[in-house]
Parts: sequence; C-alpha cells; structure tokens
Amino acid sequence: MERNVDMTEISDGKRYTSNDLAKLGCADCAGCSKCCHGMGESITLDPYDIYNLTINLKMTFNELLAESLGLSVKDMIILPHLNLKAEGGAGYDVAYVSISLTNPKVPGSRASGEQTALEEESAINELYLITFNAGKVVTKDEKATKYATVLGSSSFGTNNGVTTPNTPVKVDPNTKYLLVIANPGYQLKDRLDNLSAGATYTTINGMITVPENNTKPNNAYLVEEVVHSNGCAMINVGFYDDSDSDPSNHAWKDECLLDVSDKIVLVSDYKSEAQAQNAAKSNPATLEIERLAAKLEVMIGGSLEVGPFEDGTNASLGQFDFGNWTIDYYNSLFFPFAKKTTTASSHTTGFYKSNFYTVDPNFTTAGGSEYLTGIVKNTLEVTTREPKVEWVTESATAGDNYKYCIENTMAAGYQKFGAATRLVLKGQYAPWKSGEFTLGNDWYRLPNGTNSVNFKSFADLLAAYTPAKAKQTNSDPMTAQEKLLVTACELFYTQIQSELTTNDPGSFALLTQTILDDNNIKNGGELCKKEGCIYWYPKSLNYYYYEIRHDNAANSYMEYGKYGVVRNNYYTLTLTKVNGNGTPWYPGGGPEDPDEEEDIDKKGAYLHFEIKVAPWIYWTTNFEI
Repeated sequence: MERNVDMTEISDGKRYTSNDLAKLGCADCAGCSKCCHGMGESITLDPYDIYNLTINLKMTFNELLAESLGLSVKDMIILPHLNLKAEGGAGYDVAYVSISLTNPKVPGSRASGEQTALEEESAINELYLITFNAGKVVTKDEKATKYATVLGSSSFGTNNGVTTPNTPVKVDPNTKYLLVIANPGYQLKDRLDNLSAGATYTTINGMITVPENNTKPNNAYLVEEVVHSNGCAMINVGFYDDSDSDPSNHAWKDECLLDVSDKIVLVSDYKSEAQAQNAAKSNPATLEIERLAAKLEVMIGGSLEVGPFEDGTNASLGQFDFGNWTIDYYNSLFFPFAKKTTTASSHTTGFYKSNFYTVDPNFTTAGGSEYLTGIVKNTLEVTTREPKVEWVTESATAGDNYKYCIENTMAAGYQKFGAATRLVLKGQYAPWKSGEFTLGNDWYRLPNGTNSVNFKSFADLLAAYTPAKAKQTNSDPMTAQEKLLVTACELFYTQIQSELTTNDPGSFALLTQTILDDNNIKNGGELCKKEGCIYWYPKSLNYYYYEIRHDNAANSYMEYGKYGVVRNNYYTLTLTKVNGNGTPWYPGGGPEDPDEEEDIDKKGAYLHFEIKVAPWIYWTTNFEI
C-alpha cells in the first residue's frame, strides 16, 4: 500500500459514489496473476464462481477439487477456495532453506578433547545445499537450473554470533534429506556443479582423487582439495546412535544425510509465504558440519632426553638440536563423507559423542596391495638431492605452526609403513656430550647392528681404516669388523667420487675432510644410502620418521585405529625423547628404512536449520625417535 501520495496521482479524475462500479488497481487485468500469488486459501468462491469455472474449464466440480480448489470453513459454512500456490506447474509448492551457523568452543582437557578452531578454519565462504527425496535421489526446485544451491559469503548476515542467509533458498517439496558442503575443493566442487537428474547420494559421495600436479614444488598441493584459498572444506558430520540402552550397540551411522521430513512447512498450509517462513524458522532442523582435513603440529618437550643413555643413571649422553618437520606419505584419495567407527578412547561430551576413526578409499585390500594405492611420497631433487618438501618449524605454544593433510586410515591389519601418513623430522644429532663433540661438525658411522661404530671425525675413520687396509694388503688375519670397515670405506669413496670435482685423491686412503669440504657436496648423506656403506652425517644432519598415532588408548599390537590421520582431528605431537641417530638421508629406500609392507607395529516447504562447525578433536601425543 502506498501512503502519503497526492490524490491526483492515483485518480482518473472522476468522482464515484457507493452505488458506482469501477475497476480498481488491476490495470484491466494484464493476466500476469501476480496479485494472486501467495494468497493461500484467502480467495473463497460462491456457487456462480463454481458454475463459471466448470463451464469455461470444462471440468466437473470434483475435478476442480482434485487440482485447483480446496474446501475450508468460513463463518460456519463449508466453502470452496482457490488453491493459490507459488509459481510453477500443477501441484507446485515452495520450500526454503534457512541456515544458522554456529561454532562451539570447547577446550580440551584430556588426551583427546575438543580444541577451538581458528576463525579462518570455521569460515563459510561458499555453501552448497543438496536435497534428496526418500530414495536419496537429488531433487531441486522446479525453476532451478542446477541440483545444488550455492550461497556465497555475501548471502549471509551475522547477528549475535549466529549466521543466516539473507534470502531463503527454494527446494523441492518432496525433499526428505539434506546434505551441506561448505567450501568444496576443486574436484568436489566440479562434481557438485555438474549434478544431473538421477544422481544419488552415493554418486556425490564417490571417491575423490586429487590429480597429480607436477607444476608444484612439492606434494603439499595435495591438501588444497580440503584446505584452500576459499577456506576449509566441510560436510555433514553424520550421526552417532546411542539410543540403545546397551553401550555396546552405540555406533556411528553409515551415512550423513539429515532427515528433515518432520521440519517441512508447506506454503499451502498458510495464508501467506511469510507466515510459512516464520513457522519454519520457529522449528529449525539442526545440522552440524565438520572439516575434511586433519591438522598437525610438532612441539618439543621441556626436558628432552637424548640417547645414548648412561648405564645405571640413564643420563643423556647425546646432543640434539631440532630443525624442522614435514608431512610425508600424503593420501590423495578420500570420500566427501567417510563412514565413522568408534575407537577405544573415551569421548562422551562436547561436539562429538564418541572418538572416531574413518574408512577411506584405500582403507583395506582386495587381495593385493591396494591399501598402498593413492599414497604419494615426497621425492628428491635429482641434482641437489634436496628433499622437495615444505619444512615447518616446531610450535612453542599450541597453534604456532601447523600443517593440514587429507585423512588417511587403515584397517587394523593394514597399518603398514607404506600406507600410513608420517612425519619426517630433521635436526642435528651426535651421540656424544657437549665438550666431547661440537654439534654441527661432520661425523661418520660404520653400520653393523649392535656392533656399529661411530667416528667423531673423518680423521678418526681414516685412522681405523688404515691399519685394517694394511692387514688386507699383507694378507694378514682380519676380524669380521675390520673386513666390514675396509669394504664400507672403499664403497663410500665409490659413492661420492662423482662429486669430487676438486682434488680427487683417487682412493679412500688419500681422502680428507678438507677435500670433502672443498668440494661442497650437497646432501652428501644421500650418496651413502647403500647397503654396506659408511654413513656420512654432514654438519651432524639426521633425519627421523614417525608414523602418526591416532588413538592414544590403542596400545595393543596393530590395534584398530592406532595409526592414521582422521578428518577434523588436530594432532599435537610433542617430542620427548631421541633414542639415538637417525639416517643421513631423507627416509625412504635406504638400508635402514622399513619395507613399505611391513607392519608399523609389527527434501513446498520452508526448511530452517542450524549448522555447527565442529571443533577439532584434539590429540596430544608424546613421542620419541
């Protein structure tokens, strides 16, 4: 209704009395019918109206009731009315989705607790809404061109910490289930943007493969499918069923679709769309979403123990200076929603009712080594032998430095070195106390199991080689250790000879530390990654690997859920002990590196719903190397 207008602006200049008939505000009825939209049951009909309808539409009264008319009580009299629904075809109705997004903040206090997320980790910048009918086939509003409704960040408004769309979203009246995906990565986004009629929940939740990208400097690109410039990818959490009185029957449901059938408010049940909207908003469906990524960080314990250890006192005899860490054995396969199972750890409060483990595409095997499929390993630059990785410093306090990765899980029997995501650490280590050895100098090692020998300098190594070599030359009796030493030293010279571009002496016997230094050999430790060779630790550089533990309560051999990285889990790994030397090469393919198959242990209606962004499940693990 317009107010404060001049009569001359809206009048035809004629004066009408109560006995006059005139057409008012209908523009002679242009036929658009818009003035009738959303009128619900408000337009009642008299017998003459029904007569005209039956004659002109050539339909019986019963036929009209079946399609276009309804009956309602007006002033104690049953009268017919027009069924005026929203735009569309016969029987068309309207449904809207209204969303509220909240982020619970629950601090962790146990080995496994819930950790508040960073603002950017909970930000929803792009939200995909996909609805399904009872058969879990995608549905959409009759006028929609795509099966996924996309809301951008400009579509939201925030009031008192609750975020809601500015405009309701239309959905199909036959909607029964709802799926929400926030900030999808490139592969998942392409799938959602190209949904076609007949697509099912199973179609959407099929395996995602992150394609190889050789243009990137390292394998960190693999995380961009779950954490990228538009935020963290998120999806329905799923449902933990603890309705049974027997705790042993409590379990996660296999799917994550939210049943919204009891939240449907039909427009045809109300006088206006506004009334239906308000009714729906007063009875929202609540939906929780979680991140697809796992999060990791490394910290150093306050009293780091460094081996070897003194007999009796167990005092630290070695030196260690932490350098950096990185992620290796990235998973490139995942399901948008991964089936959850429980683990041994107790977690009964907060956002999640149970600690959980997930089932990913390479979870198990069909008879071969399929559990190794999709695992991407870090590699080395050919010329420099430098690992092509993204190194990260340790965190002084929780949250300082961290990395993300795609979840990677395994069936109990397939917790193998080649299947598990791991940390690789580098630092300076020496098996001698300060004062006995200057950390940062080169040192050498003769590998021989428990009889291995460490040398503080090349001069010490040469001093042990020389008499042993003399015995060999003179055909004098030699111990097994002496024979091993001579062979290892000469193999060392063979391995590094191609790098001796300056003053190559021609043999190990004439080699010196000065010659090694003058040639400025890059990552020389990689050159001796060969069975039976002397290990060279340039500048005391040592590498260590650590298969990431998931469930701290899983202590039995190869117990289910013991290893792996799981979505929306935040792992803080605190280094508490260094047992001894690592390897002078980046782990993988060396004589002391484990075999990859070796056990690590040995659905017109208005629909309103609320979303909570899950906190990170927060694990603190002390580990030693």
